[in-house]
Amino acid sequence: MRIAMIGTGGVAARHLGVLRDVPGLELVGHLSAEGARADVQARQWGGRGYSQLDYLLDSERPQAVWVCVTPDRHGLLEETLIERGVHFFVEKPLAADLPTAERIAAHLVGQSLVVGVGYKFRALDALPLTRQLLAERPPHMVLAAWHDKTPPPAWWQDASRSGGQIVEQATHLVDLARVLVGEPVVVAAIGRRVWRPEFPSSTVDDVTAALLRFPGDIPGTLTATCLLEGNLAAHLQLVCESRILTLSERMLRIETGRETQEVPSTADAFFVEDTAFVQAVRTGDRGGVLCDYADALATHRVCLAIRSAVTPFG
Repeated sequence: MRIAMIGTGGVAARHLGVLRDVPGLELVGHLSAEGARADVQARQWGGRGYSQLDYLLDSERPQAVWVCVTPDRHGLLEETLIERGVHFFVEKPLAADLPTAERIAAHLVGQSLVVGVGYKFRALDALPLTRQLLAERPPHMVLAAWHDKTPPPAWWQDASRSGGQIVEQATHLVDLARVLVGEPVVVAAIGRRVWRPEFPSSTVDDVTAALLRFPGDIPGTLTATCLLEGNLAAHLQLVCESRILTLSERMLRIETGRETQEVPSTADAFFVEDTAFVQAVRTGDRGGVLCDYADALATHRVCLAIRSAVTPFG
């Protein structure tokens, strides 16, 4: 299978590290708006570098493409791939806004393309046990927290380009909550930017808190901050009768108040989602991807609803 990579950042490298070891794949091209970056990536991983998507598609004829770009660059890339009949895997978030993602989703209607989306928490090997425990004792409250540092790229600190922390980072937790508990309604949200001299031009809220209502009138909260010096929390907590389940990339923690059990998550989420997508392309089974575009769009809508509901304070 001939494949190509759009994007030359850290997430693209994570996927490339997986794809180089998957049997039967030939990496034929890399795309970046800065052609020199694509050339550098091509020398490292194989294939050729390009600065225009049409040239890459015409020259290399990839069957599947990974789209790993900043949130504000989505739209034309996906529309071109759809028009050319190329299967693609796109990293979250789907866009920095809602109209762009809605437009792409509309173009996918009636198409037979395999499209996967990189909501990597769906690849956690602790999910089956989590579902089993929730079937025994359903959740009565949802608590999500993404407490981290401010990423250095200028595009991340520009809300018009990244969508902000809820859209770009905490979206993973919103997606996981949807998968395990159901579709939430945004009740209210508040946020605030904090002046920091090291980030003088940032337009991203440094703290956000949202109140959500899940099916069955289950209350939920989502808190996010980028004020810290490192990641202190990126987890979903499900409060059940007699126990709390805390799910993160590293483990599932089961706490009763008297005892604690930790079940590690050992699978490489990028490997799981990438190999599932490759297999779906090979078989033509669109249901084989961990997350399709329509499902990811539902998560994106919730995140944009939180951002729209935010009332500044302070």
